[in-house]
Amino acid sequence: MRIVIIGGGIAAAYLANGIKKLDPRAEVLIVSEEAYLPYDRIHLCSLVDKSRKVEDIALPVDPTVQIELNEKIVSIDRKAKRIFSDHSAFSYDKLIIATGSLPRTLFDISRLKNAATFRNAEDCRKIAEGIENKEVVLVGAGPIALELLETLNHLQNIKHITLLVRGSYLYDKTLSPQAKSVIESAYLQSGKVHISYEDEITEKQINGNIITRLKTKKLEIPDPFLIFGVGIKPNVDFAREALQCDRGILTNTHMQTEDKDIYAVGEAAQVRELDFTAGHVKECTLQADVAIANILGVEEKEFVLEVMTDMLKVGSYELLDVRSPDHSEGFEKILITSEKDHRIDEYYVKEDKLTRFIGINTNVDIGYVESLIQNAKTIDPGYLYQNRLVGERGRLICSCEHVYQKDLEQIVADTGISSFSELSPFSKAGRTCGRCKKMVEDVIVASQDLVDPNMVKKSPEDVKRDKELALVKKRIEKFNTLHPHNQMDSENLSAAIDAYEISEKELNHWISMVTATMQLHPEFEGLVKKGVRTLNKVPIIWLELADCSGNSEAFIKSSHPGIEDLIFDYISLDYHELLMSAAGDQSENALEHIITTQKGEYVLIVEGAVPLGMDGKFLRIGPKGETGIELLKRCAKDAALILSVGACAFDGGVVAAAPNPTGAVGVSDALGRDDVINLPGCPVNPMNIVGTLLSYLMFAEIPELDEFNRPLWAYAGRIHDNCERRGHYELGEFVKEWGDEGAKKGWCLFEMGCKGPYANANCPTLKFNQGTSWPVQGGHGCMGCVEKGFFDKLANERKIEEKEVQ
Repeated sequence: MRIVIIGGGIAAAYLANGIKKLDPRAEVLIVSEEAYLPYDRIHLCSLVDKSRKVEDIALPVDPTVQIELNEKIVSIDRKAKRIFSDHSAFSYDKLIIATGSLPRTLFDISRLKNAATFRNAEDCRKIAEGIENKEVVLVGAGPIALELLETLNHLQNIKHITLLVRGSYLYDKTLSPQAKSVIESAYLQSGKVHISYEDEITEKQINGNIITRLKTKKLEIPDPFLIFGVGIKPNVDFAREALQCDRGILTNTHMQTEDKDIYAVGEAAQVRELDFTAGHVKECTLQADVAIANILGVEEKEFVLEVMTDMLKVGSYELLDVRSPDHSEGFEKILITSEKDHRIDEYYVKEDKLTRFIGINTNVDIGYVESLIQNAKTIDPGYLYQNRLVGERGRLICSCEHVYQKDLEQIVADTGISSFSELSPFSKAGRTCGRCKKMVEDVIVASQDLVDPNMVKKSPEDVKRDKELALVKKRIEKFNTLHPHNQMDSENLSAAIDAYEISEKELNHWISMVTATMQLHPEFEGLVKKGVRTLNKVPIIWLELADCSGNSEAFIKSSHPGIEDLIFDYISLDYHELLMSAAGDQSENALEHIITTQKGEYVLIVEGAVPLGMDGKFLRIGPKGETGIELLKRCAKDAALILSVGACAFDGGVVAAAPNPTGAVGVSDALGRDDVINLPGCPVNPMNIVGTLLSYLMFAEIPELDEFNRPLWAYAGRIHDNCERRGHYELGEFVKEWGDEGAKKGWCLFEMGCKGPYANANCPTLKFNQGTSWPVQGGHGCMGCVEKGFFDKLANERKIEEKEVQ
């Protein structure tokens, strides 16, 4: 597929790199009207003061991406799928328009030598060569003009600068007088800058291609160099005949135009449903991600408006602007100032919700402010005052990636990096828009004293593993205090192991197996072992509903007790009708005690289906004849985690087989909840229960799940792919009748109705009875007991048609 990108800025480079990362085979072409390779426009000021060259601010682009320069696209032929410049044509399969915007001017300056805009490298070259010993007139009071004013103010070859402001404010008309004063003083203290408010150009004298004199409402300026910084407009005129346009090229939320093969992103695009045109780099990259996902078919992705943070960093002040997409007029403002620190925090409030925040030299935790805006929380003015001080993570350094000073310092300390180039594997700070790159570099340099000189530099995987290990340790310490009435320490467990005649070597072997099964790094073995030894601190209720007790018996039926039995004897299994010693009122009191005194702490394990027929009267439990569904709901209400174990608890299993007279369903359906973790099987492998509990214990979260809420580490692999008989399948060696030669030689059981190709579980790798065997190894085909509706669809010895498997 040939993907052509029109544009040469940040969005174009981001698109090209993103496409190549996801599909290295894609042919990507960037067509740019500029003479330079894609560069970072955020750093244009460094071209004005000549501290950098264009090559220094070039953006990294995948070397396999083709780039055509000096090609200004003038038209699009949708039918032929071609774009045209004045002297070239380029064909495409998919086209992405990322042409950005054009600067506005108050009159035509294209032929004037001493007038410029501030938008690209050529503008900067013109400004740098033309301003020497001139009276510079800068028109505009927005972020672009103020950033350029800071640079011009420090140049020695400029004698005077006049900032023409049409209104009476700087940056934003809603800013308080205090904020205006702080911003204004930052520029006026040099004595070089004069700000003329409520002023504009009224006349101009031009001799040939030179402006000789400018006249404003208040001033007359001879021999000026004029720079416009008054705003931008989408650069889309070339596309107006081919595509629907308003301010920009109209797209849907997939960033797709009315032509399914043409997309537009960034400042050139106008999302029709949202009436939105991007104005920040972060918005442009979010739209680029959406376009890439939809073009490559990775996923159907939509652009949604988010809270955006903008930063303006100049000499003596730093401005942070956090804005909700819903911010509008009609707000009230809360102002918190510190004259001593020149700090001003302005909170824009509408209907008791924060919609915008502008901070100058602020110490406020911007992450907290963003969460207030994002979640539309009712604000507490008192807390805003309390939150005026710097947060635990320090100052916000990179607004695009939400990276704070302490975050960077921690990365340096953890990894031993010493330069900006070494940071990229660990963080994108300074790389999205690039505005904060210098600050990031400064933090890295200033943090070198945090690095242990003897440490070995770490990879991102090493750092991630260290963080996980630290988190696990905290979790285990927490769980050690949860259940004081059922104490268990390492000595108790060792004694129990001795009683069962299980050696420490066997325990360690089992721990290694659990660790590998959970797809954890071997370094986690020590913590898995410690986690197992603290499982007894987790209160567990095990309900047995409509079933055959097969899952419970899987733990206890063994001529030589297995390690699974040991663990489930010594975890805090406070309530289990089959295994507990208490009975009658005593057992009911134990259950009631748990669900009333340990809310949000206990784990609920449910075995068996839930009959709903006749209002649940097909299943009654306990001395009061409580129905199964009533008991389930009562126990599930305040459980921290719910596990459904076995096929019947998954979707009704055998109990729900046609015609299902009891109306049996699985636990999730009975509760009407989608947060139940399903561990199907007939029976479930005890290791899968242990692994899931350990994941919850160690990481404070459930493992990654599939579409049926089954843990991927246990149910991602297809049984057929890991079967020891797979080689016979590939050779066409099948058992045809029970007891034939193929059966004796261990050939494939597919012809005898094995459902391994249709079932996903870890049975072949984990096996049962301490890893000794599993059904196929024992000579019987898989019945697919981990899949939905297995008893009606799969539990037979017949081959099935592919279409029958849902």
